Amino acid sequence: MNDEIFEQIHKSLTVEQIMTPKEEFYFHPQDSKFHKEITVFPIENEDGSIIKYFDSKGSREHYILPDKMVSKSLDIMSLIKMLDKNSFFFVIHAEIVGIVTVADLRKGAVRMFFYLLLYRLENQMKMYFKERMSETKFIELAKPKCRLQEKMYELSVFEECSFYDYLVALKNYDVFKQKHGLSIRDVEQFGGLDKFRNWIMHPSREEVKVKIDSDMDYNRYLFKQLDRIQKLEILLQDS
Repeated sequence: MNDEIFEQIHKSLTVEQIMTPKEEFYFHPQDSKFHKEITVFPIENEDGSIIKYFDSKGSREHYILPDKMVSKSLDIMSLIKMLDKNSFFFVIHAEIVGIVTVADLRKGAVRMFFYLLLYRLENQMKMYFKERMSETKFIELAKPKCRLQEKMYELSVFEECSFYDYLVALKNYDVFKQKHGLSIRDVEQFGGLDKFRNWIMHPSREEVKVKIDSDMDYNRYLFKQLDRIQKLEILLQDS
């Protein structure tokens, strides 16, 4: 994917796409007793402004301070990193226009964001090997399933092999490991990205679904995968 196109799509996936808008707020105290699954309730003043919220976990009111606010145009990558330490933020655009929580990371726009990252990463791995070795050498490294049969193939192995095959090739490629001072175990840390990719690509398949009940644990899982993707991209770019 062209980097310029990627950045355009990436920047269009923002907090605004996943937040709960102000029109759908449940307010304290009138709504709080009917929604036990919600823990944060904005408090609306008579003039319609919102400067405080009620935290049902601590049964306390709090002022909405700048460290609990994000712009509606904040990109999803930055939001995931920020939600690793905070469970929610009020969304502002001159005034409060919504709220975004860790639960919102289960929405489709977040899955689309990771699809774009994984698409780009797979293409980067493909180009990395395609520029450095022959098909025969790559097959020796990765032993891809798409080349198990002895027959004539219409497409290059670089066009047919899988995300997993590229990860295997990185693990077996001594030049890559030596360049960055990595052991096989160091490279194997990226292996979890294959299962994550399958889950992102095929959310309807039970065997690859990520079953995490806690929203905070779910966010930590996403944060871990984002960290892996970014680290591997840096290694490929520096090679």
